[in-house]
Amino acid sequence: MKKVTMLVLMISMVFCGFGFAQNVIGNPGVEDLTPSFWNVLNGTFGSELGVGMDTASNVLNGFRSFKITKSAATSDIVGWLSDDNANKYWNNAGSGTFSINAAIKTVGVNTSPANDDAKIGVLFEFKNAAGTLLSSGTLWAVQAAADEDWASLSDVVILSEAPEQVFVTLLMGKDATGTVYFDNVDCNTSDSWTMGVFNGGAEDVAGWMDWYGGNGNYTMITSEEAHSGSNSVIMYQDADTTTGQSELVYYSQPYAIEGGEWYKIGVWVKTEDVNTNGMGEFTYPCAQNIDGGINLCFFTHSVNFETAWGDMGDRFIYVDQRDSTTGWRLYEGVHQAHEDAYGISVRARFNNWVTGTAWFDDFSVVKMVLAGGSSVEPEKEKTAKVPEKFALQQNYPNPFNPETTIEYNLPKQSNVTLTIYNVLGQQVRTLTNTVQNAGNYSIVWDAKNARGEAVPTGMYLYVLSTNEQRLTRKMVLMR
Repeated sequence: MKKVTMLVLMISMVFCGFGFAQNVIGNPGVEDLTPSFWNVLNGTFGSELGVGMDTASNVLNGFRSFKITKSAATSDIVGWLSDDNANKYWNNAGSGTFSINAAIKTVGVNTSPANDDAKIGVLFEFKNAAGTLLSSGTLWAVQAAADEDWASLSDVVILSEAPEQVFVTLLMGKDATGTVYFDNVDCNTSDSWTMGVFNGGAEDVAGWMDWYGGNGNYTMITSEEAHSGSNSVIMYQDADTTTGQSELVYYSQPYAIEGGEWYKIGVWVKTEDVNTNGMGEFTYPCAQNIDGGINLCFFTHSVNFETAWGDMGDRFIYVDQRDSTTGWRLYEGVHQAHEDAYGISVRARFNNWVTGTAWFDDFSVVKMVLAGGSSVEPEKEKTAKVPEKFALQQNYPNPFNPETTIEYNLPKQSNVTLTIYNVLGQQVRTLTNTVQNAGNYSIVWDAKNARGEAVPTGMYLYVLSTNEQRLTRKMVLMR
């Protein structure tokens, strides 16, 4: 214990006087509210696409739902497209009978659709490794009246071979109009669980997931408190709900780290009316799961986390609970990743029997480097300097086949969207749609559309949109 404490003190002393290092965690301040594991399809988040949380009636379960609004016909379908769910993290899609499920609510939509272009629905697509469609199923909304309350829909899809890709599209046909909400989107084998749809209720924001048991207790994103920016993670457990005294977790997606390296891990926390257990402020991670403890929990991943989850044991940085209410305080510690570690994920967490409210904000995982001798300092930012102006560079190579690199520069933090269009002005794919800090960025496009299908030879436009301007360049794909 003394060795650990001395190391932490040494690191703290060396850290003073150095600038901020590069944070491994994406969306660390939960400012990007787009649903995790989903992508906008032929629309813009904040206009045609959103999350249904304006009234409780527009959410079937939890606190959010997917929302699509169209006031007129469009040149293509508009909706939400999921990430590939087949083998993501702990998923392992197999052959057999798959159940497909979703709930849909409509407000002011077109009625009695004459064809699929006027319909609203949820499309499930099952493909092999080459992207060839094996089978599909669609759950169509009831459009007998303009307003239809929540309807839970289900069907089955039979697959003779295990799919290597599973995509879900929440869509309004190009001729459909009005507003629609989607919730409880799921897909798995009916005889034994092999996979699910990540964030099928739009509960979690970009880069994050959650786990809580209900019973009036919850973890979610809120704007009522924030250490910085506008949002934070709120966790609440009712002291009178004894059946609900279980873990609450809001956790990040895993991010790549280097095995054997040291990392500084931290978060800002504020508490109100929490249980007091006499625990003081810990300045180092420990492996002990303490009932009644509020903490920043993390673990490293021992395998390629894109297709597996294997973890190397929980570690906890506990919050000071000597007083029931505290203001915003920074909790941080250091950890040396195992030599075989591939990634790390962090989580705001209530252990069993925690009560009251806590807010978490500004999560961080920062790589540390040796500074000579036995001291440790944060790794300095790799970028040379902040760009002087917004810029979108010409892609390279150009012409290209099968992929090309697009670079752009941001002089300050901004909402950034980078979108590919064909020469007809139809949206092909959105490469990024998030809040990004000032810096130089590079994205590779693999000449595939939002459905993972290869696009044909031709000229394409790529458009960079920020808070202040819109920049466009041309590129040529030659197959």
